[in-house]
Amino acid sequence: MWSTSVITALSSDTEPAIMLTFNEGKYIFNTSENTMRRFLQSGHTWRRTKALFFTQARIEKMGGLPGLIMTFADATITKLKLVGPSGLNHLLASMRLYTYRDSITVQPSEIPWTTTLSSEPTPCFSDENVTVYGIPAIPIPVVEDVTPDLSNLETSGKRKRDNSVDGPRKRPNTEDENATMETEVTESTVQEDPEAYRQTIIRSMFPGTNIPTPEEIAASKRGPPAVNDVVNFSNADMEQRRKKAALPMGFWKQLPKFISTVPLTKAPPTMSYLIIGPPTRGKFDVAKAVALGVPHGPLRGLLTKGETITVEVEVNGEKIQRTVRPEDVLGKAEPRGAILVLDVPTPDHIPSLVTAFKTSPFYYQFWSEDPASLSLKDPETLLRITYQTCGQGVLEDERYKAFLCGFGPHVHHMVASREHCPDPVTFTSMSQNQLRLNKLDEKIFPVPKYSLVPKKDISTISGLPTNIRLMSSSDRNVMRPYAAPFSDPAALALDKFHPLVNGEQSLELSPFLQRYITAAKEHIAEVEASGELPPIAGSDVGIVTLGTGGSLPTKYRNVLSTLVRIPGWGNVLLDAGEGTWGQLVRIFGMQDEGYNVWQALRDLKCIFISHVHADHHIGLGHILAMRSQLDPPPKEPIYVVSIRNVHLYLREMQDVQDVGVDDPSGNGVVHVLSESLHFHQLGSYVTQGMWQIGGDEDWLEYNKSVENSRKMCDALGLEYFKTADVEHRCRAFGASFKHKDGWSITFSGDTSPSPSLRELGMNSTVLIHEATMDDEEIVMAQRKAHSTMSQAIAEGEKMNAQNILLTHFSARYPKIPPFILRDQNLLRVTPATYRKDGFIVPAFDYLNLTIGDMWKMQFYLRPLVQAIHEGGEIEQDDDIARSRSPSPMRFPPSKKNKQVSRREPRSSKKGGMYDGRGNGNDRNDNAGRRSPSRTMSPAPYSEGSRGSTQDRRKIASSGSAGG
Repeated sequence: MWSTSVITALSSDTEPAIMLTFNEGKYIFNTSENTMRRFLQSGHTWRRTKALFFTQARIEKMGGLPGLIMTFADATITKLKLVGPSGLNHLLASMRLYTYRDSITVQPSEIPWTTTLSSEPTPCFSDENVTVYGIPAIPIPVVEDVTPDLSNLETSGKRKRDNSVDGPRKRPNTEDENATMETEVTESTVQEDPEAYRQTIIRSMFPGTNIPTPEEIAASKRGPPAVNDVVNFSNADMEQRRKKAALPMGFWKQLPKFISTVPLTKAPPTMSYLIIGPPTRGKFDVAKAVALGVPHGPLRGLLTKGETITVEVEVNGEKIQRTVRPEDVLGKAEPRGAILVLDVPTPDHIPSLVTAFKTSPFYYQFWSEDPASLSLKDPETLLRITYQTCGQGVLEDERYKAFLCGFGPHVHHMVASREHCPDPVTFTSMSQNQLRLNKLDEKIFPVPKYSLVPKKDISTISGLPTNIRLMSSSDRNVMRPYAAPFSDPAALALDKFHPLVNGEQSLELSPFLQRYITAAKEHIAEVEASGELPPIAGSDVGIVTLGTGGSLPTKYRNVLSTLVRIPGWGNVLLDAGEGTWGQLVRIFGMQDEGYNVWQALRDLKCIFISHVHADHHIGLGHILAMRSQLDPPPKEPIYVVSIRNVHLYLREMQDVQDVGVDDPSGNGVVHVLSESLHFHQLGSYVTQGMWQIGGDEDWLEYNKSVENSRKMCDALGLEYFKTADVEHRCRAFGASFKHKDGWSITFSGDTSPSPSLRELGMNSTVLIHEATMDDEEIVMAQRKAHSTMSQAIAEGEKMNAQNILLTHFSARYPKIPPFILRDQNLLRVTPATYRKDGFIVPAFDYLNLTIGDMWKMQFYLRPLVQAIHEGGEIEQDDDIARSRSPSPMRFPPSKKNKQVSRREPRSSKKGGMYDGRGNGNDRNDNAGRRSPSRTMSPAPYSEGSRGSTQDRRKIASSGSAGG
């Protein structure tokens, strides 16, 4: 038995991802951003995944890849194959600075665009379950609509490939690749064979040197799930193990420039896939076996496996040897089932795709210009279903209609088209909670934007096949025994949102919740009428918490990103984890009128990325790629403030997709180095240790970066934008910026309590501080260089911050930070006890605040907790907990790291990135090192573990209603 499922459909925050499921393995086609998070929402599992396939080497199709690989590795998947078009290796190698797992081997294969359409095409992938063929589709403008010759696509001046172009390019297979990794790469290798160099880089990212044994894998599966988003002690040394691994020459330099082998056009070429399932033998005919003298037992089993046997039988009183062939006792075999995955972004792709099926005898068996003739055939392989992603104008194109009809009436067509598909909510668990919270405050708790009505009705398009339906994330199709596509009842049952908004069910609020909502609104009205609240600078400045989770997404929280909206000036984005673009769309929408996501994107003038960990920057490329598509283009540039490795990642991505780097128009990406904005302002970069800049490229020039930052401040009306080195396991920065109107915001990024950040952020209007761990997990927080919730609050109080916004909560706490539930005083705030300053606000996804609104959250906590409780959904994040419970590593945790000092760190003006005590060689941003000038700071209390409890008591006694 095998089946297909739609993991993600086409929506505001996902692209289609199709999964084939066998008992022995799974195969996934495309992994856009949010693929892993959707796994959690849908109840599907990624276990036993063997291969991933990509129709384009672009962010839209591969944005979820790095997170998935690391998740797979931690879920004890030890080998993974990747298949995609040219550019796959370059994009994968560009992830080297933040993606590393030594418990898995990743084997990428690129399919050349010059793949010939022969009568016997070479599979791009094959194993016991599937045989997969890649079908290139090169965009050909209508004025050139002639039969394309795909074999002559390489133009003069382009790099030539090996003579063997029909199959995918694979990495060399040696007995011990890792042993020679350092010596096999030379400067000439990098220049003369950049593709081989990229493959060497990829092997260093996934060396497979720490693959667990089968016994260790079995033991890990028997153990209880570790419900955390920070790996436990045995996996915490992953970055240290990478630091000790041999890295290829030039690892920290920019990759060789990727040069496409096809002419560059506005629309990218795509790779479609034909997938053929395993053969299925015919039914064993017992009567024939008996007549031929085949006894019960192993011999019959050999026949079912396709082997010829010899049996001794008696004929006319004589014993003879009889040869029995499988066809003598087996009925007619079932046709092998086949699936077609099509990616057709524009009508210009249609001629190339049609040519493949019209001119190749192999593909022609599935398609005919006379569809009626297909029903007369007796095929060995039968195409059952197509999955199509269609761009604007494709479905209405007469050529495409004829192409689809050519597959015959028996084929089912699943279509994803932004013009014709609705845009339902993807993460229904979180959105269901938001419906209740919206009753509390429509502005602060907006319902994610969605649409259940498509822009165009597909039924109005004449000439399409009859078996066509719009793709949905609940779609499933059983290939053997075959069943037509259907909506999976189990998937529909998990959706608690859409039945509430389409009228199938009513949103019921308990009497308790209704009473709490009414009381909160009355209390706020009373406070507003009293005039007790002092005016606050920047009261109209917006703070939108797009993602508030820790290092992993959950159904309820995406990874970190916060949008700051400055009225009349523009927007600032603080970190951009995977899926940030989708979160922006869900907040602002794509409607034509009003302030939509396109206007928010035009207003975006600065993106600050704190460090190069995946949960903080993977979404950056997608945002910039969408910005590059704005029409008309933006009038001003966008300033990206970060460390060199983030800028390097963008420059390498630019080779395969336009993200606005080096835009000659002047309105693209402008590089600003975090180091050049350090609040100590020494006038040059640090030249040694882990805080050295790490390269000598022209775009790193210090004075140019400072000049760019001044232009950025002018564009946003800022007095300054400064950074501080913070305490984390890699080179990381916090930031603080002050507006000319007098308000200021400080952002921590990931850090344990940091004296530098504390000094920089003194008297901030708002401190946005990570609060990854609960106070009970202080040792884990210390080891992972994160902050506990009480530590974050204490840092804000030491800064004298007027407001403290807590975010970046571990997946251990997917709904409500536990300190809120422990302190009942936080849930009993009244106009007589509320806090008039120093507001403490726990962040939730889609929280749409202004600085002037933050005080209201203390009154909203009680109904908020009740509303989420009434969501009634049992926690189902076990899959991610199990997957990120560490692979059974062979390196036990260091005993000396289990005990952590609780001393208050000493602040020193000479500390941090300017004390020069690094080793001069550590340029790895995942090296797991901290600022060399300080010890780690687990808690800002000199009284040990009592500090966090006392801090909560202090907040409660002062009438705090924060968290």
